[in-house]
Amino acid sequence: MRLKIADTDENKSGNEAPPIYDNSLYRRWIIRPIAKRIAPGLVSAGLTGNGVCWVKLWFGLAGAVLLASKSAEVCFLGMLLLQANFLLDAADGEVARLRGEAAKLSGEFLDKLFDHLPKTAMYFFWGYGTYRLTGMQLPIFCGVFLAAWNIFPRFCCVETLLERLDKAPHVAEKPDFHKAVGESFVVKKERGGTDFVLTLLVHPAMNLLTIFFVIEIFYSRMTWGNFGIETRYALLIVYTIVGASNFIRKSVKFYRVLDFS
Repeated sequence: MRLKIADTDENKSGNEAPPIYDNSLYRRWIIRPIAKRIAPGLVSAGLTGNGVCWVKLWFGLAGAVLLASKSAEVCFLGMLLLQANFLLDAADGEVARLRGEAAKLSGEFLDKLFDHLPKTAMYFFWGYGTYRLTGMQLPIFCGVFLAAWNIFPRFCCVETLLERLDKAPHVAEKPDFHKAVGESFVVKKERGGTDFVLTLLVHPAMNLLTIFFVIEIFYSRMTWGNFGIETRYALLIVYTIVGASNFIRKSVKFYRVLDFS
């Protein structure tokens, strides 16, 4: 039996779901096709789009908590759960479309909220697990920082725009305002070349962490002569340095974009 998008009042009124922008090649070529295949089964099982959101949340949080383990194999299992979370993240929208619920902003809010909770938890527990493995405190600070930088620059930009819009609605008529909104949501290269390329090739970040733990399974410790360091610690430090650079880049970018009154 082939499922069709429900003919609801929502669709009849023209309030259809917004278009999908899959800038990530991994999501576009691998995850999205799988999500489209499993979505009808999720609908048949009685799940709504919000229901799938809850399932993906628990998969993601469970996977993130496993990163606190000292075992690279257990951490890899955690990354597999986070990969399942990412798959369900693509499937929840498909389920909502099949059920005619995709235009609701409440569903999109829940989707975004449950995206970021496992993602920030992933970084924190990566740092905490590295602390447990090495006994050093620096990894905890790295985990907390990575959890924060992941969302803060864009969140602050969007909050600034919404506050100004609420206080001075006429700002919406300014081209600079529309440009700033566009820069906050990079869906094409013209809106931000660096962010577009990073999303295209690197997103989601959990792919890198999955590779990191595979490396750790085979090479738990890096050595150069008499010097040695835990592989997990070394990769976390390098990733944090790159993350800090990206945090600064994004902060400067949004400051410049918002340089209007």
